[in-house]
Amino acid sequence: MSRIIFICAFLLCFSAFDAISKGNKRLPAERKQLEALRITGGIKIDGDLSEPEWALAKESGGFTQYEPYSGVAASEQSTVKVLYDDNALYIGAFLHDSNPNSIYRELGLRDQSDNLKSDAFSVLVSPYNDGINYQEFLVSASGVQTDFKYVGTSKDRNWNAVWLSHTQISDNGWYVEIKIPYSALRFSKNGSNSWGINFVRLIKRHNERSSWNPIDRTNSSVLVSQSGELTGLSGINPPVRLSFSPYLSAYADKYAGADGFEYKVNGGMDVKLGLNESFTLDMTLIPDFGQVKSDDRVLNLSPFEVYYDEQRGFFTEGTELFNKGGIFYSRRIGSRPAYYGAARESLASNEVVYENPIETKMLNATKISGRTSSGTGLGLFNAITDAAYARIEDTITGEKRKIRTQAFTNYNMVVVDQTLPYNSYISLANTNVLRSGDDYIANVTATEVLVRDPSNQYAFKGIGAVSQHFANEDVNGYKYRLELHKTAGAWLGNVWHNVESDTYNPNDMGYLQNNNEFSYGGEVTYRRLVPFSKFLDLNTWAGFSQSKLFEPRAFTRNEVYIGARSTLAKNNLTLGVDMSTNLKDEVDYYEPRRTGSKLIIPKHTSMSFWTSSDYRKPLALDTKMGYWYAERMAQDGYWVSLSPRMRLNNYIMVVYTVRQDYEANNLGYADSNQTDVFIGSRNISTLTNTVDGRFSLNANSVFSLRVRHYWRWVDYKDFSILLSDGNLTPTAPMDDKDKNYNIFNLDLTYQWNFAPGSVLSVVWKNAIETSESQVNTDFLDNFGTMVGNSASNSLSFKMLYYLDYQSLRRKKSVS
Repeated sequence: MSRIIFICAFLLCFSAFDAISKGNKRLPAERKQLEALRITGGIKIDGDLSEPEWALAKESGGFTQYEPYSGVAASEQSTVKVLYDDNALYIGAFLHDSNPNSIYRELGLRDQSDNLKSDAFSVLVSPYNDGINYQEFLVSASGVQTDFKYVGTSKDRNWNAVWLSHTQISDNGWYVEIKIPYSALRFSKNGSNSWGINFVRLIKRHNERSSWNPIDRTNSSVLVSQSGELTGLSGINPPVRLSFSPYLSAYADKYAGADGFEYKVNGGMDVKLGLNESFTLDMTLIPDFGQVKSDDRVLNLSPFEVYYDEQRGFFTEGTELFNKGGIFYSRRIGSRPAYYGAARESLASNEVVYENPIETKMLNATKISGRTSSGTGLGLFNAITDAAYARIEDTITGEKRKIRTQAFTNYNMVVVDQTLPYNSYISLANTNVLRSGDDYIANVTATEVLVRDPSNQYAFKGIGAVSQHFANEDVNGYKYRLELHKTAGAWLGNVWHNVESDTYNPNDMGYLQNNNEFSYGGEVTYRRLVPFSKFLDLNTWAGFSQSKLFEPRAFTRNEVYIGARSTLAKNNLTLGVDMSTNLKDEVDYYEPRRTGSKLIIPKHTSMSFWTSSDYRKPLALDTKMGYWYAERMAQDGYWVSLSPRMRLNNYIMVVYTVRQDYEANNLGYADSNQTDVFIGSRNISTLTNTVDGRFSLNANSVFSLRVRHYWRWVDYKDFSILLSDGNLTPTAPMDDKDKNYNIFNLDLTYQWNFAPGSVLSVVWKNAIETSESQVNTDFLDNFGTMVGNSASNSLSFKMLYYLDYQSLRRKKSVS
């Protein structure tokens, strides 16, 4: 199998690189053009295009649908104009609407306007005009901003820029006026007089998307690069890109069980500096991440680490380069100390641990990233965390001591990425972690390549990585993954092969659930993107996968699956179904938590069904349900999820989600001693209730609420000793293995974007966590017991103010 993939990959690479030598074909052959008008006077961004400069600018229209119908004229007329001066690009658009009272204009949080029940307009700009690098600036009819950054098919939702926009609703449509400062863009001093550009309009009541330069949606790999051209630009110089965002924060914290509040005041600064027209330095000094959203924590019964999404802004914005190679997991920085458990393990008689920080303190973090006009991307990252100590006290003598749980640690990453013709790229990445006091160095180097053929119909992707650990004993490992894809047309497909050696370990700065894997698989997809019969679209898929250990090459599991999804034209109801089955029993080498042991898990079959109603309605409903069963041991389970979405008006939105999971006779690790591993047969119930609410005062002032209660209980029924062949033999019952776990989080946030790039936020967090060894299956009784426990509370205030060097300089020159 792997030899076939290698041969196909070689042939595809050869044909693509042969085409590369014949010229760049990233952009469509026929492109619409719009000439920009240079101006000298200022433009007020108020949604009113009555200034004389707009009357002189050339106008263009003729938008073409790409959803739901592809290639037909938009149902409403749209016209756009572009102005520019020495400081910014200005876009004016009039979006005609034959029924302006039906323009949707829901309010919401910044960077979420593409998910609102609102009409929207966006401009995609590519100063390099290369078909690869784009920034998208989107504004809803209600005035909510969202911005994205694209590199090929990679979309960075967390990229943020400071720009101005305003909308106005009229008797025959709505107007959009946008100002994009050159500091929000990247271009060279001697760059082209023509930039890539496209304009996109969303008419929400029709779920209709149209673009100024036509987009072929059947070629999913190059949607962004199907742009037109903005001409007439001259005499534009890239500005000095320097901004400061000082912050001041204050906290009143009361921890569970504590007698009173702790108060603290923090101050720091984020700095952005354009090193040249292509590269930007981002630095956070004395960072404060206390207001980030609470994690959706769970009771982990698996042998693997739980993956949690990054919530800290510095680590989510502008990090698309650092995702190359799949070796960077930013949650490692400032996480639990490496030797957190060593404090309790070192206790003598009569000693207790009275302080043991669960996070290391981050002192600062810096990243440099950018891309040249020739398509070379460079990313440099550095973060430093202070040493962490646990403190121990002798309860008889009162003597105190401390033990270091992690040394002063330096985290580094370097990425080089080169874009290639036909939306291809090749990259090299390296992470390095140095714990100075422990003489510990972890080094991981990875390469990633994506090669598309000239027609953008086929693609080859490859990833290779090597890990090195230098400590008391040097350990090296490697991985590679190869993929072949068909990416365009009605029929799509892929085959893949993945290898991770038993010594490969990127987890000092990356995330890998488990290594020691040799796996392969494939999938075939058939889709119809144009409405037909009673359906708006159709997606069907079927695939398989099989996994083995890398060392020894022993079978672990396989799976065959099929599925389909479609949206009905009459009521916009989306339906989906899938089914999967194992062809033979699974062999789990990880659940026993002991090297050389294995657990045979009966093969099982699962089925699921889901629906999603029309989000444009005041009340919508998402449902998910599924059932699985095994061939023996009376194992089965189900899951049911209901999620009503209530939009009371343009200002208030509430989403309630309840999900119940139940597993009967699940097999899992219970305990072990020097000779035996004990496996328990257990019933597991998991109930999660979540409420997400939003109340928007206007486009810049929003209250948001998130309440989550997670309840999982584990009831052990029988116990067995694990045999060497993976089967079980019954043994005596064991005590204190049941679990009843609750976690309750409430996050109430007020956010006011009081000036461009400047934010004032007030956050209240409430958290309760309980864990008991006696199962309580009564929901109301369990909930009442939980809320009777001591809670942690945090009330915080933070103000961040954006200062732009160019704006300050212009104000000074005027005065």
